[in-house]
Amino acid sequence: MKALLCGFGNVGKAFAEMIESFPDITLSGVVTRKGLMLGKNREFKTHREVSVLEAFHEIKPDIIVDTMSANYKDGEPSYSLYLSALNEGTAVITVNKAPLSLHYSEIVNASKKHNAFLGFQGTVMSGTPSINLRRIMPGQISQIKGILNGTTNYILTRMYEGLDYDNALREAQEKGYAERDPELDVNGFDAAAKITILTNVFFNTSKTIKDVKFEGIKGINSSLIKEKKEKGIKMKLVAKSNGKDVSVTLSEINENEPLYSVDYVTNALEIISEIQNITIIGPGAGPKNAAYGALSDLHIFRGKMML
Repeated sequence: MKALLCGFGNVGKAFAEMIESFPDITLSGVVTRKGLMLGKNREFKTHREVSVLEAFHEIKPDIIVDTMSANYKDGEPSYSLYLSALNEGTAVITVNKAPLSLHYSEIVNASKKHNAFLGFQGTVMSGTPSINLRRIMPGQISQIKGILNGTTNYILTRMYEGLDYDNALREAQEKGYAERDPELDVNGFDAAAKITILTNVFFNTSKTIKDVKFEGIKGINSSLIKEKKEKGIKMKLVAKSNGKDVSVTLSEINENEPLYSVDYVTNALEIISEIQNITIIGPGAGPKNAAYGALSDLHIFRGKMML
């Protein structure tokens, strides 16, 4: 099977290395804003200056893997790429949250209409099987809630341990947990995009990020953290959904709640169903973890192809 990799940042490079262990998968090309590289090299080398869509039509892959940066304005060029690929029956695997948080129903409907595989585990909690867990879960879900952003969780954890906001953020940036411009994390936008996708998956809805009421952690201060700590409470940025109401809020978590012990960059998702409650905990950030999420989708796709 031929694969076209879109994006060649840290996640793309990690994925390219991981699929070397799959003898039936050939990386036929890598496309970035610079153009198309045929085959695979450790450093990107432009063979042709083409767009993402032009690269797709040239390579004619069996699988597209999208690791490009998110464009929350309109989801492009990934959104158009997905529709073109799915309409031709080409499998799409993505770690890019923007297209699905903006155009979920259109993308999923194209996948179903043309019986083309669509995998997006890497968009939420990376390789921890949040989305793929729903594929095998029976029964009705009444609520989901979780800690979905590692950057803010790290900052809040370190504040609980004594740092102020500015120093906790600076430390997160030094460790590579926060971007130089951390706005999409600290204002709650990233978590909002993730809970949008999870809501659509778990409740079969067609929400967009515009339907989510969200806040971040920029207003938090050390005195509030200290006050809550004395009461045995932790402040966490919690994403929550019941299928109708979707939110991201700075919340008080008591020590008897599953999310209380989820610290640093760890993510967690609590799923409340008619049969039982499940909490999954795991890494939700980092290039290798995100690439592993895409790899898990590839594993599912290969299994379907072998049936």
